[in-house]
Amino acid sequence: MPRGMVLLCLVLIITGVLPTCAPTPKHVSEPASSSTPTPAWELPAPQLTRVEGFGDHLELTWRTFRGDRDVIGGYNVYVSTSSGLSSLPDGDPELKDFLYGGSAYPGDTDGIIDSESINITPVVIGIRHFVHVRTVFPDGHQSPPSAERDVIARPRGSLTLHPRFSSGNDGFSFASDRNVPSMSDSNDVYLFAGKDGPYLASPSRLNPLLRGTRFASLGPSVSIEDYPACPEPSSLSDKVAVQPGHSVVVLMMDGRMAKMRPRELAGGHDPLSMVFDYVYQPVFGEARF
Repeated sequence: MPRGMVLLCLVLIITGVLPTCAPTPKHVSEPASSSTPTPAWELPAPQLTRVEGFGDHLELTWRTFRGDRDVIGGYNVYVSTSSGLSSLPDGDPELKDFLYGGSAYPGDTDGIIDSESINITPVVIGIRHFVHVRTVFPDGHQSPPSAERDVIARPRGSLTLHPRFSSGNDGFSFASDRNVPSMSDSNDVYLFAGKDGPYLASPSRLNPLLRGTRFASLGPSVSIEDYPACPEPSSLSDKVAVQPGHSVVVLMMDGRMAKMRPRELAGGHDPLSMVFDYVYQPVFGEARF
């Protein structure tokens, strides 16, 4: 190549008119977001998915919205008999007075990190409690609060009813949580054999001076933990057929409610004796279970 042409090429390269022979850098992809921890301040508030009252304890379950690489210090679970704690800001000294266990809950041991659960005990039966959860980060600050939920701890368990006029337990008092004679003035329910099967019935059918209990079927349910809407009082009757897999609402004379669901035959010599799961709502006028 003539010397003049070489000089011209050098000038063009220096001024940027001609490209150089330097290799083009390869594109480096950004790491996948799922492989890096979420900044603590971006983690959303926990979401309570289940809040139940069982006897003298509460059971809570919540979604955590965290990944495998997200580092946290646990969860603060707040329990109060007054509402409004969830509106208090992180660091408010009043929150410390209602922190369950006095420190952050590390989480359950089932190995599932996107859901956590806790058993809160003891609590006062028949008292409404307000609960919410906040994620705690390693530096001590907390996430926004979950929505506040209210719950009442209620007596529950199983009871056995023998048919009327039998020698066994033929009545049950929900208020005292024990079997009583069907003719007792504290009895709420008894069992009798109808032409088309067993019935739960009001003691007032035996004697007008006894308690007047009302019943209605809630329809089929997987368990007594199902929460169908309770029917209007006008649709209740002084007896209801016992059907396998069907829950029954019970309205006591004092306005309190219970729910019963047949579990099995009790066995023995009397084929009508039956075992029921039950939940008693001790708060007057409260129809939630």
